[in-house]
Amino acid sequence: MFQNTVYPLYHHGEYVIHHTPGKRWDSFYTWDSGFIGLDMLEFSPKTADYILDLYLSDKDNKDYAFLLHGSPVPVHLYQYYEMLQKASDKTELYKYYDRAKMFYDFLAGKINGSTTAKFKSGLTTTFEYFYNCSGMDDLPPQVLMYKNNLQLKTAPCISSSQVVRTAKLLSVIAEHLGKAEDVKAYSEDIKRISYGLQKYAWDDEAGYYSYVIHDENGEAKEQLRSESGENMNKTMDGIYPLIAGITTDEQTNKLLSHLESEDEMMSKVGISAVNMKAGYYATNGYWNGNVWFSHQWFVWKTMLDIGEADFAYKIAKVALDSWKREVEYSYYTFEMLSITTGRGGWFHNFGGLSAPVNIWASAYFKAGTFNLGFDSFCENYSFTDDFSRFSADVSHYNCKDSVMLVVMNDKNDYTVTVDGEKADFTERSKGTIEIKIPSDKKHVKIGIQLV
Repeated sequence: MFQNTVYPLYHHGEYVIHHTPGKRWDSFYTWDSGFIGLDMLEFSPKTADYILDLYLSDKDNKDYAFLLHGSPVPVHLYQYYEMLQKASDKTELYKYYDRAKMFYDFLAGKINGSTTAKFKSGLTTTFEYFYNCSGMDDLPPQVLMYKNNLQLKTAPCISSSQVVRTAKLLSVIAEHLGKAEDVKAYSEDIKRISYGLQKYAWDDEAGYYSYVIHDENGEAKEQLRSESGENMNKTMDGIYPLIAGITTDEQTNKLLSHLESEDEMMSKVGISAVNMKAGYYATNGYWNGNVWFSHQWFVWKTMLDIGEADFAYKIAKVALDSWKREVEYSYYTFEMLSITTGRGGWFHNFGGLSAPVNIWASAYFKAGTFNLGFDSFCENYSFTDDFSRFSADVSHYNCKDSVMLVVMNDKNDYTVTVDGEKADFTERSKGTIEIKIPSDKKHVKIGIQLV
């Protein structure tokens, strides 16, 4: 990750150092860069800050709302949220808020002539800016959409879902900054786009959300299907409203049944980009038939949100074990893993989208680490120097039992308190503690101390 660095790249009038997913690509990459930023937060917060600063724009920049090259997945906004989570003194980081909001506002179709919100359905699309909305190049619905020349009439799930989820993240930050009008605007965006996803994209029979085709007037027309009538989005894109946090309990259960099924999406090396029982699943694609770690990170965080700690751990453990096998055999850090063979493939010194393996290793095995889902926000925290005591104030923004994951010194035994009361917890492995944040709690004080 640290070695995939190139210089010079020309950036808005100056030459800059760039952290790239691989030296083969001496250019900017938006969503890869966000994952590199998330990874650098584990090892070099200063580098993470540099990456965020590089990709965000500002009000004086009339050329772009954010630095775009490649798929417009707003990972930098998640990086920003995580940087705030891990900082007890957030003062300096709050200064990035207005710049982060520009990124969001463009994807929401609200500034700089953005066309992402052109449909009357409330759904958003980024196909006028790049051919690939999700980073999943050969995802079957996207391939069929282009084959039928429907790209200017189609809304995928991920674009709308990412706007909803990042609206929720930025709303938390805006609330802390006292920006009530921004909070109201985010709420309106969330309501409008969520309605569109539920009304037009959900396919109850398939148990997935769909690519939605619109007519010439921008009205939702139909869901994208194969010639045989099969929903084309039995894919990672089709589960994305779960990550946005807008699904009903019934929808959540259906989507989880796909994700957790070893016959459908949970392969022996991780979550498949495409349901393995779908008629369009292939074994020899780039994303289709392979496992990448990037979108699995979003699923993992969501599992912490909804209290699915066992599945969250399975996602991380399967990824780490699969990665370890390949690296020990070849000493290469490939882009992805083949579901058929379990072996790595494509570029051999890859970073970026593989960053979650480092995040998961820290999340479960590195003392002094804590993690929350997207719907929780750490106001402040402290570890003792020997990682034998931990305290945190956490705000909780959903009405579900969520999980806080904390790694302590593994030489000791611990007790946990929630709001001063002794609480049950799960010790996933020695020193790795999973704490329930109750659904009815808006704010909690978490404490971990020696027995």
